[in-house]
Amino acid sequence: MTDCEEVTTALALGAPLDAGARAHLAACARCGADEVRAREIARTLAAYAVPAPPPGLAGRVAAAAGPLLARTRHVRAPRLARTIAAALVPLPAIVVWNVVVLRAAARLLDAVLPPALGAYLVFSYATLLALLLAASYAAIPLLAERQRRRREESHA
Repeated sequence: MTDCEEVTTALALGAPLDAGARAHLAACARCGADEVRAREIARTLAAYAVPAPPPGLAGRVAAAAGPLLARTRHVRAPRLARTIAAALVPLPAIVVWNVVVLRAAARLLDAVLPPALGAYLVFSYATLLALLLAASYAAIPLLAERQRRRREESHA
């Protein structure tokens, strides 16, 4: 099934219409009204020529970006990898401990609350823990880069 947006987009891009799109165009008053404008847009887009870049642009861009690229080239990937690996070492213990805590909480809540409410609370807590772990581990590369910049600034 073809909708109005697909037909209008195809017309504006100058794409050939399939049988379903042609049938929709013939039956739909909205698309029929938009057809002239969409075909005009297609002609305008087809007539547009991308200008050639001015001579020497690549050299000027490379010269302007050179200092920025030089600063980012010396990123110490092995050091960052070691930092992340060291941070991942305690992760299995953290996960196992939280699973034990969640199971105990689920048993306790099942004894006190209706099962649906207990399951909701345990699920919410598990989601919060997953979010906190993800945010913590996502911050490691950012903090490592920040420390590297501070060290470079103090040595400069």
